[in-house]
Amino acid sequence: MKLTYLVNVQILRFFAAALVVFAHVGVEVGNVAARTGRAFEEIGLIDWGLGVDIFFVISGFIMYYMMHDRFGAPGAPADFLRRRLIRIVPLYWICTTLMLASLLAAPQLINNNGLDLKHIVASYTFIPWPRADGELFPILSLGWTLNYEMLFYALFAVALLLPRRAGLAALGAMFILLIAAALLAPDRFFLLKFWGNPIIGEFLLGTCVAALFLNGRRLSGAVALGLVVAGIALALAFFQTAAYEHVWRLVTGGIPAALIVAAAVLGPALRENGLARALALGGDASYALYLTHPFTIKLFGVAGAKVGLPLVAIYAIGFALTVLVSVGVHLWVEKPIGQWLVRKTSSPKRAVRAAS
Repeated sequence: MKLTYLVNVQILRFFAAALVVFAHVGVEVGNVAARTGRAFEEIGLIDWGLGVDIFFVISGFIMYYMMHDRFGAPGAPADFLRRRLIRIVPLYWICTTLMLASLLAAPQLINNNGLDLKHIVASYTFIPWPRADGELFPILSLGWTLNYEMLFYALFAVALLLPRRAGLAALGAMFILLIAAALLAPDRFFLLKFWGNPIIGEFLLGTCVAALFLNGRRLSGAVALGLVVAGIALALAFFQTAAYEHVWRLVTGGIPAALIVAAAVLGPALRENGLARALALGGDASYALYLTHPFTIKLFGVAGAKVGLPLVAIYAIGFALTVLVSVGVHLWVEKPIGQWLVRKTSSPKRAVRAAS
């Protein structure tokens, strides 16, 4: 029996989150090594942030796949935004509050760059705002990606006001104009510079993959595997070039990510087995994994250092713990809250669809 193509996407979500977690576990292990006088060298083979690029491409794919038949439909923009807010906001607010409490209670354990009311409010409202060191990171620093997600949701909701062809054209035009304006704007316009970063083009790459999928385009297993290999090879090659930091991330991360997502979506569906089901569950919990792993890593890093665990054990066990914790958070926190909000905000006819 084969799983569906969207399960392929869920499994890829898990691997994307795992890339980010792997990098952050390495950072914490490096911190432990520095505190305990041990030697450690991070694995710098690839930019592990490629996981974020994959997330952005998947997001563009999912949004267009879900809503492709609702362009111009009455109430579609509001329904879309309601579902996205239910999906994204609750767990992010919970984790942001936990990080805020941690900064206040144990600042010595966390890179505390200072707090002010504007930054706190901006962190909860998905507005990029400079913290004390001038960087545009929210209280939960990895929430910078969600600031881009919310921008995409807003622009996509505007596009949904129009018939499909006009809506897609408008969506592309809004992204292009935003990027162009940001490139021309002086640095003091930091909101425009952030929102107009070319990385937002990765969402459009995802919509292109969705259009291919909806038009019935499919790839053989061999071609799909070739795309994955090409995507990884490109990511490796870009990362090893001297000009890597000066090239748009849309190119160095977005193109490899789009190739990998296209392979997962357009290639053959995976056969059902225990491993595939476990990885799909990891994909279901990928948002929880992304948001909760900093807490798990930090706590286990402190505990592991105190009992003198070998660095490799802190790395391996820490990574495994982040996955286990995220599955628990997904099943017992994220999912019940989402289901409750769906029931409270949806008509019975739309409740099932809103939970997707």
